[in-house]
Amino acid sequence: MADEKRKKYLYSTGEFAKQNNINKRTLHYYNDIGLFRPEVTDENGYHYYSCFQTIQLELILILRKIGLSLEDIKAYTDPSSETSFTEVMHEKKKLIDRSIEQLLEAKSFLQQKLDKLELGLSAVHGKIERITLPAARILLSAPISGTYEEADFSVAADFSLRLKQLFGLYDNFGSRISTEQLTLGNFDRYDAFFAYGREDVAEYETIRPAGTYLRAFCFGGWERLREIYESILSYADRHQLALTGYAYEEGLNEMSLKKEEDYITMITVGIRSLQ
Repeated sequence: MADEKRKKYLYSTGEFAKQNNINKRTLHYYNDIGLFRPEVTDENGYHYYSCFQTIQLELILILRKIGLSLEDIKAYTDPSSETSFTEVMHEKKKLIDRSIEQLLEAKSFLQQKLDKLELGLSAVHGKIERITLPAARILLSAPISGTYEEADFSVAADFSLRLKQLFGLYDNFGSRISTEQLTLGNFDRYDAFFAYGREDVAEYETIRPAGTYLRAFCFGGWERLREIYESILSYADRHQLALTGYAYEEGLNEMSLKKEEDYITMITVGIRSLQ
C-alpha cells in the first residue's frame, strides 16, 4: 500500500487509539476476539483503521460504560444474532434514564443537607429574625403525645418508612407544635412529626401557607428550647405580632454532629400583625 494513499483516510493502531483516547492494546484485544477489526491489514501485518470506524468504536465504548460485557456486545452486534439489537438498546436506555433519575434524587438530597448545614454555620443561638417563605407541602405523621416515649418512637418509625417509600432518599423530618399551645406556655405539646413534600409527589396532608415567619435557632439539647420559645413570645409581644398556625422544628446538623451541645434546632413559626 502506498504511504500517500494510507494517509488520506487510514490511521495506524497507535494513531487511531490516540485520536479516540483509548489504549492501543485494547484495540489489539478487540481485534483478537473479533469484536472490532481494523479496516485494512497490509502484507506486513500492520493494522490500519478508517476514520469512519470511530462511530463503531464509540458505540462499543458507550455500551461498555452502561454495563454490557464484551461478549454481549459482540453477540448483539452480530447480524445473525437472534436477539434484537434495537430491543437491547431500548432496555439499556431505560436503565440509563433510571440511573439519571436516581442521581438527580441523590443530588437533591445532598443539596437539602448542604442548605441546612450552611444555615447552621451562620446561625446564632437565640437570634430571632423575620423571613418571608413560599407555600410548602407538608406531610404529617400520626398524632404524637410529645413525650417521646415508646409510642412516639413507634410513630416516628412508621413515618420514616412512609417517607422512604415515597421519596427513596429524603431529608430528615421534624416536629411541629401549635401556636395555641405555645401561647399557653405548653412548649412540649407536639402534635405530629412533619416533613416537606415535593412538587413531583402528589401525596401530602396540608400546606404551610406563604407569608411572614419568625425564625430562631437553638444550640444544644431539647431542654433549651423553652428559653427560645419564651424569647419568641416576648419578641412577638414587643412588636405587636400574633403567632399563627404552627411552629416547625428542624435539626440542621445531625449528619455532622459530634456532641449534643453542638446540636442546632431551627424553629420557624408563622406570624401576623396586630396593628
